[in-house]
Amino acid sequence: MTLKPARRQLGHAATGLLVWTLAVSVAAQAQQVPPGGDPTMACQQTPNGRAYWTEYGFCDLAVKGPAQAKGLVLWSHGVSGDKEQFHTPPPPVVRRLATAGWDVVRINRNNLFERGWVTSGPRHRDDAIERSRAAKAQGYKHVVLAGQSYGAIISLEANAKSADIDGVLAFSPGHGSDAGQAAGRDNYRNLNRYLLEAVAAQKGGRVVVLIADGDLLHPDRGAGSGFGAQLRTALAAMGRPYVVFDETSPIHGHGAGMTNQFNDWFGACVGRFLDFSRSVAAGESMCPPPTPVPRYIMPPDIARATPGTTSPARWLGPWEGRFGDDQREVLIAVETATTETATIVYMPGAGPKRDLQMGFDRYSRARVQGDTIVVDRGSGRTIVLTLSGDGQSMTFEHRTAGGPTLTGKLARSNWEGKGPLPR
Repeated sequence: MTLKPARRQLGHAATGLLVWTLAVSVAAQAQQVPPGGDPTMACQQTPNGRAYWTEYGFCDLAVKGPAQAKGLVLWSHGVSGDKEQFHTPPPPVVRRLATAGWDVVRINRNNLFERGWVTSGPRHRDDAIERSRAAKAQGYKHVVLAGQSYGAIISLEANAKSADIDGVLAFSPGHGSDAGQAAGRDNYRNLNRYLLEAVAAQKGGRVVVLIADGDLLHPDRGAGSGFGAQLRTALAAMGRPYVVFDETSPIHGHGAGMTNQFNDWFGACVGRFLDFSRSVAAGESMCPPPTPVPRYIMPPDIARATPGTTSPARWLGPWEGRFGDDQREVLIAVETATTETATIVYMPGAGPKRDLQMGFDRYSRARVQGDTIVVDRGSGRTIVLTLSGDGQSMTFEHRTAGGPTLTGKLARSNWEGKGPLPR
């Protein structure tokens, strides 16, 4: 028997915010509903004519509900013209919050109803405020608004209008080009001015704002611009706790906050800052980068195997090099090898501009074919490694079905299996 408590419809006639259900039917689970979740908020929905709808942030994580969760994170995605953006999941740092005890819900917006900030922005802002208030009424102790780009500015603008919000997590916030055009001239400066005005008007909670060097949508916020100092001045004026990741951060690009490396290097600090069981003083809290900055993200249990002089042992160990036209760095660790299979860890770096997603994948059934290892990465992606005759280097190919083949050359690395590789 399935127990179904009464549901409350919040904000929009067809959109519930979040309800705590005691059990979920088998049919609901087939619709990608997390344990304890509401079937109307199943993941990977389509708009079906709706301007807004809500989904769980991570359908593989159980919903805790208002009584058990640390709070609720409401995630807002970015915008890209009339293209769909609601399929983009919340970033790894938000997943970290979810695994630490927060519930996460995505506020999805229909791309066909987007009309830029001047027309649509205030409506998005007020919708986020309404959902935050509804979550508090439902029993959530704390509500954090979070978002990327346009979603980040929606979150900041909501907190500039309402004191009911406990925190904001804003990655690469921007009002959109139409906001700059509305002022008639100097788009980038207008966008920066609107952002500074929004952060100076924050009414509640703790605020995290990220800008980055190499942001192609906001190129005047990069290294040497001094915009980070302006942002800090505006945030200091609000008299509340805040964290700034500015243009000096080691992670670059418009999607800096969406990366694995942001979560790996700064996620624990952000989590502590947004832990409302801890007191945080007004003013700036610091989240310093790691020293030295790692070149790769590695699995915690990665092992360095000692290479031998004969096959297949001469495959073993770490290999490092660059590949592709942009010469992106890569580390390959061959952990085990037989005459038939090998276990390798594939670790791409952030690229020359430091704006690419880092991470790692371990493949335990790579095929060994003489002096070649073939790794099936799935989705039509294949890595082919070919060992040189002297066993001191290898060619690297990353093949994609229907796409280009990226090539490079790897040599044995001096990594000792502990800590970051030398820069």
